[in-house]
Amino acid sequence: MGIVTKPRATWRALVLMVSTCGVCACSSSPPAAASGAQSDAGDTGVDGPTGSVGCETEAGVDSYAEGMKKLGAAGLYRFELVSSMPAPPAVDNNRFVVQVTQADGTPVNGQLSVALLMPQHGHQGPPPPVITFDSASKAFTLDPMDLFMVGVWKITFSFTPESAEAGAAGAEGVTSAGDSAVFEFCIE
Repeated sequence: MGIVTKPRATWRALVLMVSTCGVCACSSSPPAAASGAQSDAGDTGVDGPTGSVGCETEAGVDSYAEGMKKLGAAGLYRFELVSSMPAPPAVDNNRFVVQVTQADGTPVNGQLSVALLMPQHGHQGPPPPVITFDSASKAFTLDPMDLFMVGVWKITFSFTPESAEAGAAGAEGVTSAGDSAVFEFCIE
């Protein structure tokens, strides 16, 4: 007779191994204090037995609303998250539509880039999405925005205007005025 296997025992071992690896893959606690960040040693960021992340109550996390706007860090441009598909942003692939305007609300042309970061986990996101510009709506589409796991995602949009618009939006004597804005979402 051949070798007799116990499929049920093998299946249980496989499930146990996969679930253990998933727990070890990425911690929900902040990175070590070596980076200068403060952390609460007892706070894992996970709520009770359900395993929900519970990041929606963290300081600095934005509540998604279609059309939400933020003034850039340099105060030169406004960044509007026109829409997200799905709305609110969720785990997996998302599509964002972003419009950058001058202070008076006039949309501007230029180059938009994005950086994805999970600050609590201490790692960058996947490769950036494809960014296209629609000249009719003067809006950028970013697709796919791969928010591949639950937790807080820090999304930094950086904008560099075309040279003619940089002078109009920038301070006196500034010839190339870029700006950036950060949106942070709890992704579940």
